[in-house]
Amino acid sequence: MAKKTNLSDEEVAALLMASPVTVCEWLQQGRLHVHIDMGGRRLFSLQDVHHFAREQSIGLSRPDRGKLRILIVESDRRISRLLMNLFDTSSGTLEVCAVHDAFEAGRKMLAFRPDVVLLDFHLPRHDGFEICRRIKTDPASQGVRIIALTRTDDVALKQRILMAGAEACVPKPLSSRMLFETIGLSFEPRLIS
Repeated sequence: MAKKTNLSDEEVAALLMASPVTVCEWLQQGRLHVHIDMGGRRLFSLQDVHHFAREQSIGLSRPDRGKLRILIVESDRRISRLLMNLFDTSSGTLEVCAVHDAFEAGRKMLAFRPDVVLLDFHLPRHDGFEICRRIKTDPASQGVRIIALTRTDDVALKQRILMAGAEACVPKPLSSRMLFETIGLSFEPRLIS
């Protein structure tokens, strides 16, 4: 069977382990190239997507790997418990771990090998920018997606966070739907105890 060379928006989002919204943002910023076919559909060249992933140090999804691993780095234990409960799913598609400081995060990066890190940028005694830079400059983790959790609406600060290597900023208080969409997961509301 021939390898597919043109991908839809949804296939690109799945391959890059990003939400369709993030893919649209990359298009608007001119960072990702698209071709429009005769029917007006957007098609992405597999070669262009691989090139974009290498340039951005984004790891591509590996269907053979199994579960998506999410590491929560959050100093507020109440929020980390809420996130753990939110991601607790019977579908078996996620593996989630939470830590509360930079030291624990460093250890878990090596042992847990996450695909996505939800990073509280306001950890006490630690610089979220430095943690983000370390993850993105380490060859073993540079493909890990980082989503910043922050309480700020400051546009300049959000820009600095993105420049440090985060792919998105999700504001606190957290919107479950927004968080799931940013990660690229479908959101199904459920009661959390």
